[in-house]
Amino acid sequence: MSNAAFSRIVSAQAALGAQYLKAGRYRLEVQSIRTKDGFKGLSAIAELKVVSAERTQPANEPSRIGMVASYVENLSDAKKNGGGRFKAFVMALAGAEEEELSLEQLAKFTGEKQAGTFLLIDCEVFPKTLPEKDGKPGKVIEGYRWSTVSPTDDELAAIEAKRAEAKLPALAVALA
Repeated sequence: MSNAAFSRIVSAQAALGAQYLKAGRYRLEVQSIRTKDGFKGLSAIAELKVVSAERTQPANEPSRIGMVASYVENLSDAKKNGGGRFKAFVMALAGAEEEELSLEQLAKFTGEKQAGTFLLIDCEVFPKTLPEKDGKPGKVIEGYRWSTVSPTDDELAAIEAKRAEAKLPALAVALA
């Protein structure tokens, strides 16, 4: 390799791959929610910081506390229902029923107001076996079971302080 090639490698920012949650039971803090149109199509992405972690599989350690993991769903193939799974995540985050989640509501979570940032959500990540299909062997993937966290007054004050520090609008404004 030439010096020019080495120079480009050294001066480039390392591309860090996404980290995903391992099997376990978690309390997570949302860092951001966004959509992205990339080479695999349209995706919804939530960046989630591990606040607490509990082992649920004897042979597997859960993701470590403090780690920021990505929860990604591909929205391009309706048959795979990534949109439905991401909708379930947002519904649990917002404590909302399905009929309450409109395009306008969803935009509050993925747009510049980032209504979900610093909110807490509980999640159980578990192994899920997909059956053999179209001659392709079955495989084990991670399933996600989301649940709503109703923050205490102290947690709500901490969320609002973090939102103010990050120059995000107060929750009441972001959700209005």
